[in-house]
Amino acid sequence: MPSVSRVDAYTHLTPDDLKPPGEPEVFFEPADTEIGVWVAADLLPPGGGGTVLDLGSGSGAAAAAIARAGAARVHGVDNGRQTLRWAERHYASADGRVSFALGDYSVLSPRELLATAPGELPRPLVVTSNPAYVPLPGAAARTHPSISGGADGLKWAGSIIGHARTLGADLGLTIGSYSTPRRAAALLAEAGYRIAAVTLCPLPFGAFTRAHPERVLALEERGEAVLWRSGPDPLAYFVVGLACRRADAAGQPDGGQPGGGKELLDLLHTAARSATTRLESLDAPGAAPPPWPVRVLDLPPAAARHHW
Repeated sequence: MPSVSRVDAYTHLTPDDLKPPGEPEVFFEPADTEIGVWVAADLLPPGGGGTVLDLGSGSGAAAAAIARAGAARVHGVDNGRQTLRWAERHYASADGRVSFALGDYSVLSPRELLATAPGELPRPLVVTSNPAYVPLPGAAARTHPSISGGADGLKWAGSIIGHARTLGADLGLTIGSYSTPRRAAALLAEAGYRIAAVTLCPLPFGAFTRAHPERVLALEERGEAVLWRSGPDPLAYFVVGLACRRADAAGQPDGGQPGGGKELLDLLHTAARSATTRLESLDAPGAAPPPWPVRVLDLPPAAARHHW
């Protein structure tokens, strides 16, 4: 029976990773980064190894942490020049185990993405991404590209899922509980993916999202977003990390449990009944067991958050 586990400290990020970069165009949200590493680690071969292609690799902290978690090779692709300079300066490894390249994954083909790496990326391959996922109205979206996920929070998901599918890779995708999770699960299922594990982390709205909540609130009213209103902050959500297995050659899901959009929404609504950051309602007496293994990250508040 799938279980609920909890982690109450940063496990994969180092103390240096938790220091804000101080660069205007380098995204800094430690909880998102930590979740992304957990999701990637869920998909690595037992005992380590494998290659991870990180799309939208940002500061590079996630790529380096994924390598520490056991990946034999990690290559990140990001379309921000300032971000790339930071990542190469702080996280690229001299032996080539962790590398970065400039590129827009929403434009490049899967073959072109692989070609950005210095040398061949050996199999098995895992694609990971923590894309911008906040649903924002048009004008607000243009001013904060590092968090804008379009009208439904899934503007970038189609490209990411498509690349993973074409490459025959397992997929780690991070979204928000307000990023139309039912549709996210449907996109994954249509591409032949099944959710194998879920990682959740409660997080207050960022300052910009708090100032521009129109799209999020509209999606909540339509039943397509889940907010956490019963916790210590009146406007909070869950960062949702989805570790997804691809279908095998016969079309059968390679691992994972039954479940899709309805089950994911039900899980998030159950979490939203919690009063504490432990999300205790997930395994309270009488609660239905989740359809997947669920990990709750009950992390200390970050010293800073930087979205641009």
